[in-house]
Amino acid sequence: MEGTSLTGASLDASMADANSAPNGTAGDRELPTMKVSFYELLIRQLQDDGFLAEAHSLSEQLHVQPNAQVAKDALFDSYVKSLKWSFGDEPHDGWKPVNCSPVPPLGPDEKCLNLDTAKAPLSRLSDKEATRRAPEIRLLYTCQQKQACRAVAFSTDGRFCATGSVDGSIKILDCARMRGCAAATEGPLGRMRITEEELSKPITRTLQDHVLGITCLAFHPINPTLFSGSVDKAVKIFDLTRPPGHKKAFSVLQDVHPVRCLSIHPCGDYLIVGTSHPAVRLYDLQTLCCYTAFHQDHHHSNGINDLRCTSDGRNFASASSDGSIYIWDAISNRLVNRLPKAHSSMAVTSLRWSRSMRYLLSSGADNKHRLWDVRQGQEVFAMGFGVRSCDYSTAVFAANERYVASSNNNARQGDVSLFDAHTGSPVFMKLGLHTAPVLAMDSSPVDRTLITGCDDEKARYISVEDRAGT
Repeated sequence: MEGTSLTGASLDASMADANSAPNGTAGDRELPTMKVSFYELLIRQLQDDGFLAEAHSLSEQLHVQPNAQVAKDALFDSYVKSLKWSFGDEPHDGWKPVNCSPVPPLGPDEKCLNLDTAKAPLSRLSDKEATRRAPEIRLLYTCQQKQACRAVAFSTDGRFCATGSVDGSIKILDCARMRGCAAATEGPLGRMRITEEELSKPITRTLQDHVLGITCLAFHPINPTLFSGSVDKAVKIFDLTRPPGHKKAFSVLQDVHPVRCLSIHPCGDYLIVGTSHPAVRLYDLQTLCCYTAFHQDHHHSNGINDLRCTSDGRNFASASSDGSIYIWDAISNRLVNRLPKAHSSMAVTSLRWSRSMRYLLSSGADNKHRLWDVRQGQEVFAMGFGVRSCDYSTAVFAANERYVASSNNNARQGDVSLFDAHTGSPVFMKLGLHTAPVLAMDSSPVDRTLITGCDDEKARYISVEDRAGT
């Protein structure tokens, strides 16, 4: 209607032409059902655009009332969608199967989540699988922070992990040294106490360049580089080959919104960043240029809480506070699939791909952790304890995807829970290692260990081991 002036005279003239038709006046003529619906939407659209006199005149002559139940600009939105369909930009109503190839390829004896074979009846499972006992949880190392620990991450080779604190500091820890500290106090040759110097050995360096709290961390898949995001609206890049005394970043990506999450493309050339703004940012690390999706309707309608790229680099997934999960083509940066109400319309806060790339694990503010089959776009099952809401929750695969470890900031569940990844049934309601909300968690890509960040100012390095005889 923009740029067009409608008058009552023009409508009267058009209705006069209709009245001269051999079938009688428009008011006396019986209109088809679909035409009645069309005129109801047309009159409503006239009202929405401010042409009240014209809408009233058309309603009086047709004896049709405007449709008051549809949303504003319903007819215009329908017209826009029809134009997109006509020009090849088809709506994303149907799920397009996501078929990715894990990198490196799955080994013949490699253990990972495979529900296609796990759906066999219990009688067909081996005695060992049917009588599996709950795993043993061991605390290997505790790293003291100055303030709450809100971000953790493992390197792609599992040799190092990083922790980020609310005070803006980042610590890099050597996983082998942390396991060495645990071994020093266990076994027949173990000591009851180890010195403070030995306890601090796993901390290889401390980085301090952010002015506000750390929200996310990620290691470069190839180079010895660490990326960090913060509430101070910056992504900083640290060179881990510099001497330990160098605490500052060598490059900064400045945004205008607080950074919430980031993920590095497996090729190492691109960085995907999510902020409190609805648009996903894609950075070229060679030029530091920033790109977003071309189509405006591909963006989320609220901030981005998590981003995860597939190991082959073909796709990445985004989780938003608008309650949706989007699957993107990482090459064209176009939207492929939508899960619009993944967690009952509540915010989606974390995502993880399975090793086989067949499943996507999500967590939401509904205090549920859901497993999705991305080949069909269907939920497999949900995990959680009762109906409790929370502001934030996270879940990761643990112990070669045998379990799902989860946590949230609910005051009654300020600890880590453990679920069976094949059935969704609870294994441990609480591990008993934390006394405050756990808001950060990551699992090692090479072994059965986890790193957790807690509001009690500690980061804990944990192992999930099968008990002897299972």
